[in-house]
Amino acid sequence: MSTTQSLTDLVTHMQTCASNSGFNTFKFGKLEHINFDHNITYDLLNVEYPTSRIEDISSSSLSIYTFRITAARPTLKDNSTGVQVLDNVHLIMSALEKRIWNFLSCFGGTNNCNNVIPADTITMDREKGVFNDNLVTVTCLFNIEVFSDCLEIECSKAGKGDPPPGDVEDSWNCVKTLLYDPNELSEDEIAELEMLGEAFVYSCVDPGDGTGTYGSLQDCQDKCGGRNPKGGGGEDPRDGQENPEG
Repeated sequence: MSTTQSLTDLVTHMQTCASNSGFNTFKFGKLEHINFDHNITYDLLNVEYPTSRIEDISSSSLSIYTFRITAARPTLKDNSTGVQVLDNVHLIMSALEKRIWNFLSCFGGTNNCNNVIPADTITMDREKGVFNDNLVTVTCLFNIEVFSDCLEIECSKAGKGDPPPGDVEDSWNCVKTLLYDPNELSEDEIAELEMLGEAFVYSCVDPGDGTGTYGSLQDCQDKCGGRNPKGGGGEDPRDGQENPEG
């Protein structure tokens, strides 16, 4: 059975997986902000604020999050977990990449089996000399598919105390539709269209809220649709209705 998850659930699980993968410090925020924190114990995993989109809202509330994470280790700072070969930056990059793969296996793996990280969304970027701490970094961009927290969407504009949409009785209005733009024609041209029966048409429309003039489609068609379909001849079947213009 699928369980829903919020962003808080995801970040909390990320922190656990970061610790399990050997990272000493976990940060959630903008990458550039870590440079102002001088109490970091490396290796560091920084998770930037994600973007997301809803893929399916009708049944499973499937959301796809896009995360950018960065693993970092200084090139010159001695630490118990760091690689001590200063010139071989590729060794640090390889070590950080291994931690990232362990992290992804945890975050999208069997202990969180509702989440899926599509392999074709994973990319890695590597850099040296980042910020004043002279960091070696490996940045990973990936998507993760999750069942997000259920969304409550108000689909009805009915006021408080109004019946739900399924209980609204059918009703119909006779609507007049012009077949020309009055701003583009002269009065003589409009008069000619009306004489030819090509000026407008009437149609029966259900407003969907029970406020229509006619109680049945047949009644509306008898009084509205019975008029010449091009609008010529006969009495206006909408006499007495408000807002006769459609």
